[in-house]
Amino acid sequence: MTELAAVILTHADPAHLHRLVAALDDVPVFLHCDAKTPRPVYEQIFRGLPPRVIVCDRVPTSLASWSLVEAELTALRQAVTRTRAEHIAVMSGSDYPLVSVHALATELKAWNGRSYFYNVPLPFPSWDRPRRPDGGRWRMEHRFLTRGDQLIRVRNVPLRWPMKRRVPPELSLRASSQWKIYARRHVELLLGIVDERPDLVRFWRTTYVPDESFAASVLASPALVGADALPPCLAQAWFMRWDRRAEHPLWLTGDDFDELSCARWSPPPDADPATYIDHDPRVPIVHRRLFARKFSTAVDTDILDRVDSELRR
Repeated sequence: MTELAAVILTHADPAHLHRLVAALDDVPVFLHCDAKTPRPVYEQIFRGLPPRVIVCDRVPTSLASWSLVEAELTALRQAVTRTRAEHIAVMSGSDYPLVSVHALATELKAWNGRSYFYNVPLPFPSWDRPRRPDGGRWRMEHRFLTRGDQLIRVRNVPLRWPMKRRVPPELSLRASSQWKIYARRHVELLLGIVDERPDLVRFWRTTYVPDESFAASVLASPALVGADALPPCLAQAWFMRWDRRAEHPLWLTGDDFDELSCARWSPPPDADPATYIDHDPRVPIVHRRLFARKFSTAVDTDILDRVDSELRR
């Protein structure tokens, strides 16, 4: 398939990873497995994969760190070099499609030349903290301590310098989803800037959770990409269920199937950027979701049987 390629970042659950790859039919897959994954798990992940799965160079990754961006960029380079895909989806190994690959390709035609992922300008109210009500600028305005592209934490608290620093003036800061569907032209622009601007890469290496801001901020900056700047988008291709007290999406089970069905059969979102200019980012938009996360073989597999039989077919 030339319309779509997929980047998958994984570290566990070989059985689900294989099911995800099979669900993507003939889509070229560029697979990154965390270098910290235990060898027996790593061997199970890569055993028996079809030839359309390209294994990317492995780097050790950790949450909230530049290492996740590095893994994504490594796989994106392979995807644009080895395919002519018009869109490249970046997903985790715990994701799963809610629609068939044919339906996915059909819907992405409306996004021809456009990236489809949630991104909004800062300030982003969800990133406020009691002592830092600045809409998330604290993530970039402080230099966080890292070792080998891994965030340094003490008692689960990330360490940072107390003084603020200057954000490069050419950046138009955005909050975004880590999980994205890039337009090919945006991937090429992003990789070009990574190669040409090592100063920007050094800056982002010491930000907090750069996988939720780096790509969108760079691509949204006219000073860097000119007229191809990424417009804001409140549509989100992924269904996720959250608990207000949780930092990560909840595992999905059979109890969530009705919501998944509603997400799959809702009308598609509008691809026109003007649709989202005046919409409050705190108000969810009801529209079709193409993927969902998170699923686990150890939690519930029956729900995926229903997704396959009732939603994807």
